[in-house]
Amino acid sequence: MPTINDIAKEAGVSHGTVSNVLNKTGKVSIEKIRLVEEAIKKLGYVPNVQAQRLRQGAPSTIAVLLPSLKETKYIDFFTAIQLNFPKSQNSLLVYQTEDIPAEEEAILDNLRVSGLVALITVSCLSKECLEKYRSLPCPVIYIDRKPCDLRSNEWFIAFDTSQIGEDIAVYCSSQAWQRMAYFGASRHGESEDLLLKNLKASFSSHNLSLHPVSANYKLALNQAFDFAHICAQYDAILLQSSICMDALFSAFQLLHIEKIPAIVIIGAYSAPAREQWKSYQLDYGFLGIRTVKMLSKLSELSENSSQEALFRPKGFADHLSSLKRMPGGELTMLTLENPSTQALKNLLPEFEYYSGIKVRLISVPYDDLLAQLNLIGPQFTYDMIRIDVAQFDDVGKKIYLPFDEIPISSDELPPRLIQSGYNNYSLLENRIYALPLDPSVQIFLYRADLFNDAKLCRAYYEHFHENLAVPTTYDQYLHVAEFFSQEHNPDSPTEYGTTLTCGSAAVAASDFLPFYLSKTDSLCDADGRIRLDTPAMEEAVRQYQTLEKFACKQNWWGDSIRQFSEGRTAMTIVYSNYAAALINSKNSTVVGKVGAAVIPGRKPLLGGGVVGISRYSTKVDACKQFFNWYYSTEIASLLVRLGGTSPIIDAYEDFQNYSIFPWMNTSKKSFGLGQRGIKDGSHENFSIQKYEFAIGTTIRNVLQGMMSVEGAGKMAQALYDASDSLQ
Repeated sequence: MPTINDIAKEAGVSHGTVSNVLNKTGKVSIEKIRLVEEAIKKLGYVPNVQAQRLRQGAPSTIAVLLPSLKETKYIDFFTAIQLNFPKSQNSLLVYQTEDIPAEEEAILDNLRVSGLVALITVSCLSKECLEKYRSLPCPVIYIDRKPCDLRSNEWFIAFDTSQIGEDIAVYCSSQAWQRMAYFGASRHGESEDLLLKNLKASFSSHNLSLHPVSANYKLALNQAFDFAHICAQYDAILLQSSICMDALFSAFQLLHIEKIPAIVIIGAYSAPAREQWKSYQLDYGFLGIRTVKMLSKLSELSENSSQEALFRPKGFADHLSSLKRMPGGELTMLTLENPSTQALKNLLPEFEYYSGIKVRLISVPYDDLLAQLNLIGPQFTYDMIRIDVAQFDDVGKKIYLPFDEIPISSDELPPRLIQSGYNNYSLLENRIYALPLDPSVQIFLYRADLFNDAKLCRAYYEHFHENLAVPTTYDQYLHVAEFFSQEHNPDSPTEYGTTLTCGSAAVAASDFLPFYLSKTDSLCDADGRIRLDTPAMEEAVRQYQTLEKFACKQNWWGDSIRQFSEGRTAMTIVYSNYAAALINSKNSTVVGKVGAAVIPGRKPLLGGGVVGISRYSTKVDACKQFFNWYYSTEIASLLVRLGGTSPIIDAYEDFQNYSIFPWMNTSKKSFGLGQRGIKDGSHENFSIQKYEFAIGTTIRNVLQGMMSVEGAGKMAQALYDASDSLQ
């Protein structure tokens, strides 16, 4: 196998130069990087990352011990750790114990403890295993199963099993069940399984019977056959393992048992599509994310810090419990053609199946929607209407029925909305007229592979005398955009640095406004008047005009994301509801290469739409049924998974969504920073549409060469004042 010395000889450079290239220190010229990379390719050199870290002298490995890598919840748990793990700092090792103490002990004996940063374990908790854990020189984080006593460098993370026990006992009581079996029960070392212990306690307090039936990973199928023969004596069966669940269902099928008790599945997977099978959700991906966060903070924890972290489970799906069947009902919704509308179309058959209400979506382009709004009245209306958030302050009171007249009380409204939810998407003069339907926010997407390329990093440094990094200011953004534009840098791997989205006045304003907002804290002057003829406006327009030289101009956000996904640009700023096209597009060349961040200047615009009940609808009760369904946590997560957006925060914390769309966390952060219009809503006559039309028209004139940057502020001010005088 070739060594670093062989590479140095082949490339004609020093040993230190090769080392610097491999470690990406940025201290090597582009020509020498090229020579070293060619030598590596020719010789077939594969760096030993573990050896490199050992030479550096610091612990660098985190070990994860799990009972089974066939168990759905542990797959989710480990995948979440993998996705959120700082790969550049440490290596990650995973071991499978089969829940057998001897296997766990052997793994612990063979661990290279000198390199351990920490150990994460779902332990059998045998006496011998605990002694080995406590001899380790690193912190130990126990998952799910807790030793009787935690030492000073031990932590415990789990779901609140007392809450699980109570939730399931209450549900069983509500179904009038009396006798339940728990298939998968086992005893773990020092203490009884916490979940089983709390289930027993809760069932006892509700005068219910719970019979544990032993099962383990290796013999699950054998034990499932034995149990299947006697299962009819129980009202319901509780399952907490996907392996045990698969084994039991296989036994039912092979034995041709038709009369099966009700099933309650406790775990990190969806229930099979049968009404008598109920799912109690435990999001182990979330548990994995919390474990990584705890790892990152271990050095900051004091002796007085809590060593336990218990999290509330998702629990039973809630989207059907509040529905009332209204057979033959029908609702119409006017909406915009966008990714969220398509996602909603895919889920509406389920709403109709359980509620009896058919929802017809009338999807129209943006301009057609504006025309439709002008026609709405007693003789022509829809039951629900979705409009853009920028239109809400202008037309909301004209087309929507206030919620206090429906009535819908505050207790019935979605409790876990994204930040800025009700203020920007619901309230007009302190009355709720609508709810956020498919909110979005501007996010910054970039080619992470290019930003980490050693040759590109060195070339950027030589040109700008600064490191290539994700831009946080618009000055940095301009530099990076120039660098990745082939017209200004022939060696750029992309044709353009970024995109400009400016196909209409409204779109251009949306694309430009973050530049302006990053330079001013208020849209009004000291007298409360909207001011656009300002030095900040001129500076922002000048920057935006400069960016045009390095950008691919597009009409719509979907067009811009397509240019980025096909590899023509190194960066783009788009609304988050269009980002899913990076994965959905058959022509995408950047899957797995994309990074996401808050946009430069940290002043993103909010977008997306609101939905309300038409003033002229006669089907208010059916509309309320739709709201109950749409704003449930399960439907919210499914909408996001299908490429849409939701205002419910749980959808952004759902591990499955997070694993598919890596920009979810960025979207969540950006919502907290986002705005649209005047923050406090204090300007009575302010109109987002008129304000953005004035700015967007001006920006398009500047880009088309019809006016100078110096005159942009005056023109924008004149356009806004003219529209303001017509109100």
